[in-house]
Amino acid sequence: MARIFVLCLALVVFQSAAAFGLAADSKIASTSEPQQMEDFNIAGYDGKGEKTWEVEGASMDMAGNDVKISDITAHLYGNEKNKENMVLTADRGQFDRATGKVRLEDNVRAVTDTGAELTTSALDWSQKDQIISSDEKVNISRDNVTAVGEGLEAKPDMKVAKFEKDVVVTMQGKSPASSAAAEGSPEGSPEGSPEGAADSKSAGPGKMTITCDGPMELDYEHQIATFEKNVQVTGDADQGSMVSDKMTIYFNNQTKQMDRIVAEGHVKIMRDENTSYSDSAVFTAADRKVVLTGRPHLEIFPEEGSGLPNVSP
Repeated sequence: MARIFVLCLALVVFQSAAAFGLAADSKIASTSEPQQMEDFNIAGYDGKGEKTWEVEGASMDMAGNDVKISDITAHLYGNEKNKENMVLTADRGQFDRATGKVRLEDNVRAVTDTGAELTTSALDWSQKDQIISSDEKVNISRDNVTAVGEGLEAKPDMKVAKFEKDVVVTMQGKSPASSAAAEGSPEGSPEGSPEGAADSKSAGPGKMTITCDGPMELDYEHQIATFEKNVQVTGDADQGSMVSDKMTIYFNNQTKQMDRIVAEGHVKIMRDENTSYSDSAVFTAADRKVVLTGRPHLEIFPEEGSGLPNVSP
């Protein structure tokens, strides 16, 4: 009964369907007198009467346009009727009724219907623009990929997420191609044409770590990750590393494993003492080969006793 009374009070304060300041043009009565509620549940609706969000909390303190909330659980809904895109939880938050923006703080966690999980110390949610963002360090995990970076902007469905800087992405698991390689499948070797192939062990489909200065974009819908500025990818101990100005990673839609890497600008691939340089490179996981394009330059240091000279084309 107390919960029903609190809900009715909330609806009166927020003017029924325009509750919690959803509509930008709603005329919400503002008062300087502090108001408090406990164990509340309120929701917002679009012009068609469809629910777009719902907020539950342990307590709510209101003073004018400033609303402070504790123990928050927010449900964000997508375009489809009653389809929940994201659930947000946080220890506390602050809502500005004038701008329709919510800031969540302390132990912020978001889970989407597609399986992505986000954690951070602070997250902003704009109802009007339907954007979630953060200026803090953010961790996102989905499938076999974990991304950590500072600064984030994304839609509530998290189909596309953009990090601003200091990005570290870790990819786990191995594709069938890597399993075959582990059983002794042959590796690629350099070719003598202007568009040669570097040693395929310079990168690989096993565990990989990619870092960049940013920005970096994860497009889950199209299974693409794009890294910019000072990009470096490092594989397992025997796989070497690759650096470039920009790098795009394509994933397999079915397996969610890496399909290929396209590196652009000042590409450098290192394994043991061997190094290759080129304007661009493409690594394919299926055959574990790297094809170099644009003035490829190979520096090969053969094993002792092989009788082969050092090569620097």
